[in-house]
Amino acid sequence: MKNEKLKKIGTYLLENINAVSEMYAALLLEYQPRWYGAINSEERKRIAGVGASMIFECFTRGDLVPLENYFKSCASIKLDRGVGIRDVVEGTMLGKQACIIAGQNFYTDQAEYFEYLEELEIFYRKVLSLTTDRYSGMLLSRLNAEHVRNKLLLEASRTVTSALDPDEVLSRLAEVLAGTVGEGCCTIFLVDSETGGLAPCAGFGYGSQECQSALQGLRLCPSGNSLSGVDGKSYGFCSSNKASRSFADILPAAVRSGSASLFHITNSGRMVGVALVSSDQPGFTFDDATTELIGGILNTVAVAIESAAAARQTKRQLMESESLRRVANVLLESPEGKNGSVLGLIADEARTIVNGMGSALMLLEGDSLHCVCYSGSPKCPMDFYPVEDSFYGNVFRKGETIIVRDAQCEIPEAERSDEVRTLIIVPLLEGCKKLGLLMVSNKSGGFDRADKRIMEMFAAQAVLALRNSRMFEQSEKLVVQGERQRLARELHDSVTQALYAITFCSDAAVRSLESGKDKAAIEQLKALQGMAQQGMRDMRSLIFDLHPPEMESEGLVGAIQARLNSVEIRSGLEADLFVEGDERRLPLRVEEELFRIAIEALNNSTKHSKANSVTVQVDFAEGETILQIIDDGQGFDPEALPTGGMGLRGIRERSERINADLKINSESGKGTVLTVKVVEEIGGGDE
Repeated sequence: MKNEKLKKIGTYLLENINAVSEMYAALLLEYQPRWYGAINSEERKRIAGVGASMIFECFTRGDLVPLENYFKSCASIKLDRGVGIRDVVEGTMLGKQACIIAGQNFYTDQAEYFEYLEELEIFYRKVLSLTTDRYSGMLLSRLNAEHVRNKLLLEASRTVTSALDPDEVLSRLAEVLAGTVGEGCCTIFLVDSETGGLAPCAGFGYGSQECQSALQGLRLCPSGNSLSGVDGKSYGFCSSNKASRSFADILPAAVRSGSASLFHITNSGRMVGVALVSSDQPGFTFDDATTELIGGILNTVAVAIESAAAARQTKRQLMESESLRRVANVLLESPEGKNGSVLGLIADEARTIVNGMGSALMLLEGDSLHCVCYSGSPKCPMDFYPVEDSFYGNVFRKGETIIVRDAQCEIPEAERSDEVRTLIIVPLLEGCKKLGLLMVSNKSGGFDRADKRIMEMFAAQAVLALRNSRMFEQSEKLVVQGERQRLARELHDSVTQALYAITFCSDAAVRSLESGKDKAAIEQLKALQGMAQQGMRDMRSLIFDLHPPEMESEGLVGAIQARLNSVEIRSGLEADLFVEGDERRLPLRVEEELFRIAIEALNNSTKHSKANSVTVQVDFAEGETILQIIDDGQGFDPEALPTGGMGLRGIRERSERINADLKINSESGKGTVLTVKVVEEIGGGDE
């Protein structure tokens, strides 16, 4: 710009800045009392002097660089105070007026003064253009930033109110917070109601699996001083896996450098959690605007975060209760314990409820621990571990739950899989007696106290299963012993007696033949033939009763039909089987007990009731199965019959074992109807 006159007066005015500052300050007070009326005269003069000096430097330099620097250093202060573009333009024009007055005193020649005014006019056109462009740009940037802030606040509010699942609420919130900074990452820690510590519950933006695992294994403590949040609160931290230990140096350094910050989450004075927000951009640091934005978001949704935290805790407790209920139901339905599916279910449920990858059950056998059950992977590399000389044996002897944070370092190589990283081991204790160990491995982020609590509950279920298993084995032995005694009685009462009668009759026939009594011998041989056939029928019935092959392949109906074909029909008895409803398989032990009840009733019909016909009916109704055995025999008076008469005690005991409803209707001379009704459990089927 051509500024000979401006350069000349600029040098002079810089040397006499005080006088110009006083004049400029008086104009500002007169025309802008809103902004300068409350300021004392010295401060007002100082502000006027800064503005005047900037203008005079532009005069002497011949450019607008000093004004550019002003916008970088001072303009944002005016924006923060709420000064608008109109006020800025007016203040600029007041500065022009001060320059006009100063020019009147400096230029005595009229022509030079008019040349000065022309240069001053051109200069201030450029100043006004620059001022309005830059100031409006800064104002627009502020408005855009406020719009983004309000948008993020609205998005965060919608996020936590629209999602129903608490984990989804927290994950979305972590994504919103990460979006406030470039290449952002965020982890939300919530207060653990049991320990008071803070555990990670949601995260976003972490690329590597190692980084995710490290953050999931990080635990914050509100009583420590390793990390300082933006609000001045301090936190300590510990790790639950090997990867998170690397944060001992990285995280505090990142917080000190400003690339990561901790934001306290409170609701009505209650501590809810902490948000860790960081950026992967090189050289990034949090400015006041970003810090204020994140704080505003957290304050807006603090109530929803606390609700999500409570819902998350309730959800976990419900999952734990449901898992324990499933195990308890199987224990009730399947008393055979380790011979059935109970231990497998416990291992699988324990792995699922604590989000582990693999689980195993070890039981004491002699001087070793035997891995008897697995779920998921990795599996134990050995089947047996000595109690006296192994890592697991040492845990077993101490009888206390332990959490292994780095299995590759803490467990001997021969006793661990190369794939196991973290591990929780819970002893199985029955009072003071140690039975074995329950283990879950490879939870992302490692195991904590909450996992210890629920795992010990599962261990108690495993102990109950083992106890039931022992009781079942003992009862099985008693049942076998009772069955042997029953077969011995049957053999004595039927087959042995038949053989004795055959021997006696054959001797009589021999004597008749020797004495020439052919007719008597023929009658005796016919009787002998009948006795042998009856003995064969009794033996066939006993052999079939031991274990009908059709039971496993065809079920209850097939086994009953095979029995009728093999025994009753061959004996000349009119026997029929009718099935109502859609035939289905029942639990094996239920089918076996119903079959034994049917056999006992059929034996009564043929041996005691002297029936000519018998009908077996199986009704597969909805939710229940009804078995009926109907004969046309001589009947009996149930009240007059001894308690154990005709095998009724065995029928009653078998009915009680499967919780069946038993009814026996009979009258002398009118036959007998035996009815057994079994109500089926939901989800019942083959075991």
